[in-house]
Amino acid sequence: MNTSIARYALGAAALLVVVGGIAVAAVGLRRRWLGDWAGAPARLAEAVIGLALLIAILEVLGTVGLFELGPIVIACGLAGAAGVRSLTDTRVARHRHEERGAGLLIAVAMAAGAVVVAEWGALSIQSYDVGIRGFDSLWYHLAWAASFAQTGNITGLRFTDVEYLTPFYPATAEMLHGVGIVLLGRDTLSPGLNLLWLCLSLLAAYCIGRPRGVGAATTIGAALAMGTTMMDYSQAGAAANDVVAVFFLLAAVALLVTDAERPAARVIAAVAAGLAVGTKLTVLAPVLALTVGVIAIAPRGRRTPTAGLWLGPLILAGGFWYARNLIAVGNPLPWTSFAGVLPTPAPPLQQHTGYSVAHYLTSSHFWSAFAQPALAAGLGRWWWAVLGIAITGPVLCLLPGRLGRSDDYFTVSSQTVVRMLGCVALFSLAAYLITPETAAGPNGDPTGFAFNLRYLAPALTLALAVAPLAPALSSPRARTGMVAALAIVLAATVAEPRLWPSSHTAGAILIGAGAVAALGLLALGRRSRASVAIALAIAAAAAVAIAGYPLQRHYLRGRYAYQPDVSYLARVWALFRTVHDSRVGVVGTFGGFFSYPLYGVDLSNRVTYVAHRGPHGSFTPIATCARWRAQVNSDHLKYIITTPARDPWHPSVLSPSPETHWTATDPAATPVFTEHALGQPIVVFRLRGPLNAAGCAQS
Repeated sequence: MNTSIARYALGAAALLVVVGGIAVAAVGLRRRWLGDWAGAPARLAEAVIGLALLIAILEVLGTVGLFELGPIVIACGLAGAAGVRSLTDTRVARHRHEERGAGLLIAVAMAAGAVVVAEWGALSIQSYDVGIRGFDSLWYHLAWAASFAQTGNITGLRFTDVEYLTPFYPATAEMLHGVGIVLLGRDTLSPGLNLLWLCLSLLAAYCIGRPRGVGAATTIGAALAMGTTMMDYSQAGAAANDVVAVFFLLAAVALLVTDAERPAARVIAAVAAGLAVGTKLTVLAPVLALTVGVIAIAPRGRRTPTAGLWLGPLILAGGFWYARNLIAVGNPLPWTSFAGVLPTPAPPLQQHTGYSVAHYLTSSHFWSAFAQPALAAGLGRWWWAVLGIAITGPVLCLLPGRLGRSDDYFTVSSQTVVRMLGCVALFSLAAYLITPETAAGPNGDPTGFAFNLRYLAPALTLALAVAPLAPALSSPRARTGMVAALAIVLAATVAEPRLWPSSHTAGAILIGAGAVAALGLLALGRRSRASVAIALAIAAAAAVAIAGYPLQRHYLRGRYAYQPDVSYLARVWALFRTVHDSRVGVVGTFGGFFSYPLYGVDLSNRVTYVAHRGPHGSFTPIATCARWRAQVNSDHLKYIITTPARDPWHPSVLSPSPETHWTATDPAATPVFTEHALGQPIVVFRLRGPLNAAGCAQS
């Protein structure tokens, strides 16, 4: 089950080369383009540049079928070698502004960030104990990542069900999980990756407020959004990508605010915005609003070049997956035909349930029976305060007032940028209301509102991070009051006992303390000579690598081992811990949503949902026995798992899948495991040879 020490050492060394090479290249490019930046904005710019480089490398290699260990390590190593020369740049950094006189506020912000990191740490520890269990993670996030790693190719459409058009979603976050699998040979990094995205999101939020001396408030605002139950339960210890999109959106805003007049800063901000839309569809509206805003506030004679300087990097950074859809289907957004102009796939089974909140805006029943309970559960007991700050803050940004400035540091030339960001935040909140699936479910029964409340995360986090920029809050007393208000609401939000499982509380606190210690090491490295900083980085990397092997052994021992009362599929997951290098087929909407554990501990099984592929990316259930057996033969399966059909909006009602009978009546199929879910069978068949399509009439 576990990898050998030699394979782990190889993976750790490869990871070091990839991270180190990309980091060196990013620092070199940042020094070349923004050589006078220092501190948090410089680190944020380097993070965006480094991630953009890594993603570009992976997209190129994955397109040509070289998403593999050797090519990835070589490409990242070469990028690092090319960046070494720029590290000798000795230009003096200019942006050394700190929030002087606000040491207590910064301490409060650090504590707030550490608490949220610890909160997420609890579920991350749980995932390292038993495996990732998040619904979307098991459905398609991790399945795509494993498939990328297995095939070396990222451009093919990967179908995991017939319910939704998920194969056309952008997959940048899944690609990054895939590179972790390629490097280590296991998915050991996946349960912890979102903790890193959380920390980067808090860094970006701090940089939004730093130029105006309100970095503490903007950090706590973002921590408040990240600390909600909707984000903790959906992102922590999971492979969900909402937090990834939030980071890139906040980074784009932060880079603009830091130096709005500088072309290099705008280009990197545009890249961050592009990476956001290359991660998740829910940021399309905020990025659209930000794009319009950037162009609108440019001087009239410079709007055309500004548009080119913004749109070019944005499209290059974020257009990959949409170009994939255009090539595969003939439509970059296959969910809409654009009034019949472009082709679309056949409607999925849940095509009729993708309602938005706007559909129910005038329904008192929706607000009382669905919205209020879901908001209280997802945003916490003070959900009304969270939404109140998120709406009021951006509105205040639109009002005139005295702009705050701290000492001689002032890069935002006018209130125009703040007003623009206020408009962007308000537009993003409004766009959430018309976003498809935000009130998903059959007409009149929007039970999906609670589950999809996380679609609000980009707009909510942006609004809470932008709120402290309001000119009316620029006085020292107002800043202190804003920090206090946000901290009180955050404390009420994270104080719910369900967010702190007793079995993982101690470990979660250690993770939060570790985040503070890491921040201290970064500060120490910044104030030390380059040789000392490098030595600290090497020592930290060595410590992580040494601790990683026993962590991996622990993780793989418990990963999807049988646990009672988890799922009717839990015994099937445990069975496939011992299956290797096999082609596995799944059918039935009950099983399609939970197929990732079938890849096995070593991720060597090829798993596919068995259905009919049609034109323009259509993927529909197979209607006859003969076609079913022919498709199973075409997929060259060794195992087939038939599960019941389940309407996701009525999960307690299951219906039999005809594929069970079509398979069981063929002599080449032997049932090796049977379980029953609510009276319906879940059967694992082992296939000894091709199924007989011609024999269906007699069966």
